[in-house]
Amino acid sequence: MVGVAQDAQGESRLRPIVEASGARYPVLVDRASEVAALFGFQITPSGVFLDPAGVVRYVHGSADDQFDVADPRVRVNLHLHLAGRTPHPVDFEPGMSSEALGIFGEGTILFAAGQIVRAIEMWRRALALDPDNFLIRSQIWAAERPDRFWPVVDRDWQQAQLLREGYDKRLP
Repeated sequence: MVGVAQDAQGESRLRPIVEASGARYPVLVDRASEVAALFGFQITPSGVFLDPAGVVRYVHGSADDQFDVADPRVRVNLHLHLAGRTPHPVDFEPGMSSEALGIFGEGTILFAAGQIVRAIEMWRRALALDPDNFLIRSQIWAAERPDRFWPVVDRDWQQAQLLREGYDKRLP
């Protein structure tokens, strides 16, 4: 098992969160959301099971249905996958805009170079193209309000912020 954490701020920001979670497996840092783009993820956590040849056998994670190891569907599918059997499909429609992700990636490069204001501008352009993308939205928030993400993520604030921003779909 390998975890992939997405945060434009990088490893130093994620390490304490991963350590606090008690994860006993490697966690890779995906600053530019390349894994999210590959699988169409719009929110974390999301999950994917690959077989030893790298073939995708299961994908789970959308704005409406997060991946959660406590979810019985995920547990059943994990057991099936580990036994070499085919997991049951989960209703999932990839929706990540590749154009938005490219712009988000440019913003991530700016952020890493210390150009925070320009990075946020790029991320806002990306979000305008893909307004349901919680990954992009949360990176904007984390850059603007790090106190709501450090040392722990304030989920209540995030939900309230979605409402303030007029997000009219089911909260992620």
